[in-house]
Amino acid sequence: MKYEDNGNYVLVIGSSNIDLNIYSKKLPTHGETVTGGKFRQSLGGKGANQSVASIRSGSKTVFIAKVGTDIYGKQMESQLAKEGIIIDYMIRDKSESSGIAFIMVDEKGENMISVAPGANARLTPHDIRNSSELIKNAASIVVQMEIPIDTIKEIFDIASQGDGIKILNPAPLKYLSPNILKNIDIIVPNEGELYGLHSSLNLGDLPLNLNEKLMQASRDIAKTGINIIITTLGSKGSIIFQADTDTFIHVPTIDVNAIDTVGAGDCFIGVLASMLNQGEDIVNAVKYASAAASIAVTREGAQESIPYKEEINVKYKKLEILGHKGEP
Repeated sequence: MKYEDNGNYVLVIGSSNIDLNIYSKKLPTHGETVTGGKFRQSLGGKGANQSVASIRSGSKTVFIAKVGTDIYGKQMESQLAKEGIIIDYMIRDKSESSGIAFIMVDEKGENMISVAPGANARLTPHDIRNSSELIKNAASIVVQMEIPIDTIKEIFDIASQGDGIKILNPAPLKYLSPNILKNIDIIVPNEGELYGLHSSLNLGDLPLNLNEKLMQASRDIAKTGINIIITTLGSKGSIIFQADTDTFIHVPTIDVNAIDTVGAGDCFIGVLASMLNQGEDIVNAVKYASAAASIAVTREGAQESIPYKEEINVKYKKLEILGHKGEP
């Protein structure tokens, strides 16, 4: 049986990188050199991270990405395969290196990231069309924006022909036309990305009050055709907006001592897609995702920090006690 014949899988399409991490007491300012840090090389890339989060939280997961033929590309494929992720659809580019991310993290867990996309930037619409049946038959499709915009459009054009839940993580934020957004079911920005997307779409002025600003931005963006907007707020949790009922739900997170926030958003989105694939409703799926991210920020690294389902279940029970509430 081909994977595309059995729709019970999460399909992640996006980037895979090698992360070069430096952990130091503080982040440098312009022109400053900071010494005394610790170096670690690890696997990352938003797409790969989300794939790991999906499979560790219990869903069959397929990953499409483009990597180089260098040693880094081999390392990525080998590790993802060890996780149990289906990598049959990953593509090797003979003329470009694999993606590299240089990451600096301070003692509070805050970070600065610079990315050389390499082969990620060469994942083309033609590459995507070769996997059309896989896309149309997936239960959940997850895309981020470390691949070309034309490729993202092609993915959602194809996915709109199927019944899967179509999820976009608009990071790093680029202009998204209404023609792309109309084919997306769920978008998961952080607060800055929410307002940046609103501004890029020229949807008008927003109120100064932060709660009203978030609510208005969500309502305006949803008019493009998106039904659910989940805005992540870091330690403040997340806000779910459901356009069909015009309702807002605040899902809190658990207070933890964060030491590294790299990859926490990817962990959130991968677990979200996985739990929706397993039949959870949107509120419970967000709770599971929040529980997972609250674990990830207490550990160093991107993929290394992502928890397994048994760990997530323990944190989820704590979030169930906290509950959720309406408008922010």
